Amino acid sequence: MTRGSRPSRLLLVVALAGLVVGLTACGSSKPKVAPVPVPTDLRGKTAVDIDAHFNQFTPVSVIIDAGTKVTWHNQDTVLHNVKKSSDALDFGAPFGTDQLNAGGSYSFTFAKVGTFFYACTIHAAMSGKVVVVAKA
Repeated sequence: MTRGSRPSRLLLVVALAGLVVGLTACGSSKPKVAPVPVPTDLRGKTAVDIDAHFNQFTPVSVIIDAGTKVTWHNQDTVLHNVKKSSDALDFGAPFGTDQLNAGGSYSFTFAKVGTFFYACTIHAAMSGKVVVVAKA
């Protein structure tokens, strides 16, 4: 080994050690998974409100009785919409609005039993679910 190669070999060892430490640190962390929201049980109510605020629906998931009227309220300063998700069941009647303006609202009465998924197609991460059960 020549004198000139010793510093470069040392740099190589230090670089590899840093890489191993970095990969080990990354590999030890668990992937972050968003928690599945627990549905808000609103059975027994004839009318239910869902807010569009901070680019999310609140509550995200509700359980209601068949025949309940759900009203979405836009509490944001930006435009939203409420649309049937592409993989959603038939809602039993025309559903959704293209424009849920700031301060505006949209209502739909769920007559059909099932699980219905909806979304704001303007904001990709904004979606919700309505679970409709037969009245007890």
